[in-house]
Order: sequence, then structure tokens, then C-alpha cells
Amino acid sequence: MTERENRNISAAWQRTNEAGFILWEALIAIPMLTILLLSVTSVFMFCIRTYFYQLADGELVQEVQSAFSLVVEDLLAGQYIEEGIGNSKGFYIVGRQNPLYSDSKPGGTKKESYWLHNMAGLVKLTRGTIYAPLTGDHTLAQVTVVEFSVIRDEVYPNVYKLRLTGKSEMTRHEYTLCTAVYLPR
Repeated sequence: MTERENRNISAAWQRTNEAGFILWEALIAIPMLTILLLSVTSVFMFCIRTYFYQLADGELVQEVQSAFSLVVEDLLAGQYIEEGIGNSKGFYIVGRQNPLYSDSKPGGTKKESYWLHNMAGLVKLTRGTIYAPLTGDHTLAQVTVVEFSVIRDEVYPNVYKLRLTGKSEMTRHEYTLCTAVYLPR
């Protein structure tokens, strides 16, 4: 064998050795790339889910606070509370005599009602005779009222304890607000 043939044989041997290198590289790189892509996708989906949960909890807090402040405002302007009649849980707030009206003019007092009403599977707090919901308007959180109560204090008869609890159907988190209101007769 000549030296030239020896070089051709060694060159052929080296090429066949390197030909399998691309296959081995692909067998290692593809699973690593797959694991990396799955990890990035998982982190991204977790961040998106957390973002929507934060939005839903923010809507829950906003709806309960706005409804609660409206009820407290009406309670503070009221004279006394009457329990509602019927299957739905609710009550009437009988307002004080309006000082702008004289005693001879009717319509000086105002009566405001609050009720729990089931609308499309969600229990919503409504105000007045028409069923205009104070809670549950946002579709993301799907706020339902779990507890709504106005209880007269046993020791102090003119003090009423108000409690409102809302629950997000998306996150299953609850948010509760409570206060005590004094209504002088």
C-alpha cells in the first residue's frame, strides 16, 4: 500500500466517524429543546393564570366595597329597618323626614329596599323594586353573595350590625365587610 492510499483510507475512516456525530447531536439537542420550551410555556401559562386571578379578586373587592358603601350610606340616612317579607332575604330602610319638606307635604320619608336575588345561578344583591344588581356585573369574577345580614344589637337596640360577604366563582375566594350603624329614632 502506498502512502496515498493510506491517507485516503484514514480520511474515509474519519468521515464515517463524524457522520454519526450529527445524529448524536440531534438526539441530545431535541429533548433538551423540548424540555426548555415546555418550561417556558409552563411559566407563561402560570403567569397568565395568576394575572386573571388577580383581576378576578380585584373585581370581587371592588363590587363588594361599592355595594357595601351604598348600603351603609342608606343606613346612615335611615331612621329604622324593617325585615323583608317573602322567600328572598332582604330588608327595608325607612328614611328620616326630609327637613326640606314641611309636615303638611307628603313624601318626606323615603323607603329603600335591598334584596338577594338569584340571577343565572349567581346570588346578587339588588336595590329597589327593580332587580338592578349591585354585585355580579363583571363576568370575570362572577361575584355571588354568600352572606348579607342586618342584625339588631341585643344590648343597644338602635345599633344595627351589617355584614356582606361576596365570593368569586372563578377563584373561590371570599371577601367580607362588616360594620355597626347607630340609628337614632
